[in-house]
Amino acid sequence: MATNTATEERSSELLEQPKRDFRKEVTEQIIEMLEKGTAPWQKPWEPGAIQLPFNPTTERNYRGGNAIHLMAVAVRKGYDDPRWLTYKQAQEQGWQVKQGQKGSQIEFWQFDQSSNRPGAGRSKTDTQDEPSPSDSQGRGLLRRVYTVFNAKQVEGIPPFEQKQPPEWEVAQTGEQILQNSGALIAHDQNDRAFYSRSSDEIHLPQRESFKSAADYYGTALHELAHWSGHPTRLNRPTLNESYQFGDPNYAKEELRAELTSVFLAAERGIPHNPEQHAAYVGSWIKALKDDKNDLSRRQRRSQSRRFRFGL
Repeated sequence: MATNTATEERSSELLEQPKRDFRKEVTEQIIEMLEKGTAPWQKPWEPGAIQLPFNPTTERNYRGGNAIHLMAVAVRKGYDDPRWLTYKQAQEQGWQVKQGQKGSQIEFWQFDQSSNRPGAGRSKTDTQDEPSPSDSQGRGLLRRVYTVFNAKQVEGIPPFEQKQPPEWEVAQTGEQILQNSGALIAHDQNDRAFYSRSSDEIHLPQRESFKSAADYYGTALHELAHWSGHPTRLNRPTLNESYQFGDPNYAKEELRAELTSVFLAAERGIPHNPEQHAAYVGSWIKALKDDKNDLSRRQRRSQSRRFRFGL
């Protein structure tokens, strides 16, 4: 009888334990890295030096908070390989996770195939990575947590061949994005770059003022991220409801543009230079502490901009 009681008590304790809050954990890790100056977007990246995390067995990029989380883990642990996969996927390829290696968790959302709601029965390619907490209840969405390992933790996997785009290719890609966007760009500044919401224009120094074409396009695309939030486009509150430095929305908007720069660098081989945005770190930390879901929303929305930028 005593044994049964002890078993029941342990079961009760397990049931009462709070569920792990994946997004809170990821956000806290990012905040810690920001405080130490080691977050992915606090590092300068040369063209082609950074890539979005992707699965080598499916050739698909990880998205949303998963991408940010895995990029942060890679920086923290010194992984220079963007490939991540599950233990089972490695085994299916004849590869083996090294003994004693600890994986990293990601979350995966998909529609419940048995749901009668509109859109049920969608394929995995139509799944959402980051629904809001309310979306996961009563709307046919299923959440799963998977453990993935970096390629550096796997034996037998072929070496990763990193592409280093030439300068002309970086310039061509950057110019294509700027032209396809339709943004008005004025080269009328001496030593600063900014987006003017009132005139809906991007203002930059002359091209020859930059050390390289890569530096020019890296700066221009950061400002283009701000441009995307205009009321006639994405109508982003963090842009349109911010008025001055120090305003909470102002800090969130700068973080959004900074992350967009990182993702564009990863997807299109464009450089990322964080120097001019170091002053926002304190505000970014506060914004993330106030909203654990902020990182997930930023990356997902930045991906939707690819179509607006002609990617």
